[in-house]
Amino acid sequence: MNPSRIIAPTSERLRASPQPPANSVHPMPLFSSAFARRTIAFLAAGVLALLAIVGASAWLSVRTAQHAEAAVVERQIRSLATSLLAATLDAETGQRGFLLTGEPRYLGPFERAQPRLRSDLASLRTLLADDPRQTAILNDISGVLDQKMTELNETIEMAKSGRRDDALQIVRSDRGRLLMERARVQLGILNANAEGRVTLRLQEVNDGAELLTWVTAAGSLLILLFAAGASWTVVQYTRQLVAARVELQGLNASLEERVVERTEALTRANEEIQRFAYIVSHDLRSPLVNIMGFTSELEAAMKTVGPYVAGDENLATKAKLATEEDIPEALRFIRASTGKMDGLINAILKLSREGRRELRAEPINLVTLFENAAASVRHQTEEVGAEISTPTTAPSLVSDRLAVEQVIGNVVDNAVKYLARDRPGRIVITAGETARRVHIDITDNGRGIAEQDHERIFELFRRAGAQDRPGEGIGLAHVRALVRRLGGDITVQSELGRGSTFRIDLPRRLRLNDNSKTR
Repeated sequence: MNPSRIIAPTSERLRASPQPPANSVHPMPLFSSAFARRTIAFLAAGVLALLAIVGASAWLSVRTAQHAEAAVVERQIRSLATSLLAATLDAETGQRGFLLTGEPRYLGPFERAQPRLRSDLASLRTLLADDPRQTAILNDISGVLDQKMTELNETIEMAKSGRRDDALQIVRSDRGRLLMERARVQLGILNANAEGRVTLRLQEVNDGAELLTWVTAAGSLLILLFAAGASWTVVQYTRQLVAARVELQGLNASLEERVVERTEALTRANEEIQRFAYIVSHDLRSPLVNIMGFTSELEAAMKTVGPYVAGDENLATKAKLATEEDIPEALRFIRASTGKMDGLINAILKLSREGRRELRAEPINLVTLFENAAASVRHQTEEVGAEISTPTTAPSLVSDRLAVEQVIGNVVDNAVKYLARDRPGRIVITAGETARRVHIDITDNGRGIAEQDHERIFELFRRAGAQDRPGEGIGLAHVRALVRRLGGDITVQSELGRGSTFRIDLPRRLRLNDNSKTR
């Protein structure tokens, strides 16, 4: 059978199919440079305006907080000045009451006023520490109050010792009244200064709030303008995209028909190639069966003729040699060759049948599948003292169960077959996932694969390394064909003497179509 008679018509049909014009479609880019520049400009301007508002708001907020804090301090100063005046008046009231009545109970206001004076003076010194002018006024007030308290203490002690008239004489001398007037004036100055600063701080707070309102309003207006400009740009570009899409749909109408025709032609070509492989394999196998049958008959005939030839001393030595050595050796070679050819043809038939099988998508429990694959080779691993590790959890996968089982089983069987004999064997199966993919890693510590053979091992009838294990070189080729039918791929990372890792990458969900049977 001539292969060209099967494939040539399809090739001619493909060459004859109409080719889409090179310039039939001019798709509009999703983002033109002008559109991108305008959009970025509006966006940058809006961001700068927003940053300006945020910066101004932060600065005004800090400034307002500082003014508010200063106003609180000034109010505290005003309150303490008023408290000092009130404490001094309380002390003088207690002194007058004691001098007039001689009863100690009138000294209560005087005694309570003294610690208040000391506390209020200390608080004022703390608040006015950074203001030299106010501190000087406070020092004068402190001196006057010390003199006033000295005068009060002196008269009270004189009254207690029986010198009440002398104490009253000091009171009538206006010494205490003058000190009190001086203290009242200086505390009034301190109070007025604090009141003026409170008013100023509050005005500054109001000014900051008003400025913040204007800044926010201006910034918001700018942002609205930039947003309007960006929206206008997007609307204009969207209209251009819609117009381009309408044009593209019209231009693609005929192109879609060509794609359908090309897909059908490729599908037919694939079907014809598979039929060709099946027919050729079947036709080649028939004569091989006959050869193997005749080989068996020759061998049986030799068993019958041999004793007669060996026992006849008149026959030539060459005839005896041919009967006893040459023909049996030739028969052995014929049998070995035909057996190998039969194995290769069976492999081709297996691949052909697998390519014709219809895929079926179903949920697969990878953990169970891994455990079954490990159990299927347990007798082999126990013989060589190796172990297989499988995961307890694995991603969800929807694919063809039989194909995935064959892929995992072949790779695991291959790993067991090529374990190193000089160390305990270990095979580890793991699984991971991304958004749309599932990957399965099968790692072993076997003899490894040379770098130049990493792709060769996936070719049909190709093997790498020492040929001391049985096999025809079809296992990994079959695995790659299956994986690619499932929409994935298989790769290997390996180093001689250290082991190998086969990664099987599959879509999380197998997508079937009308051509899944022949893909």
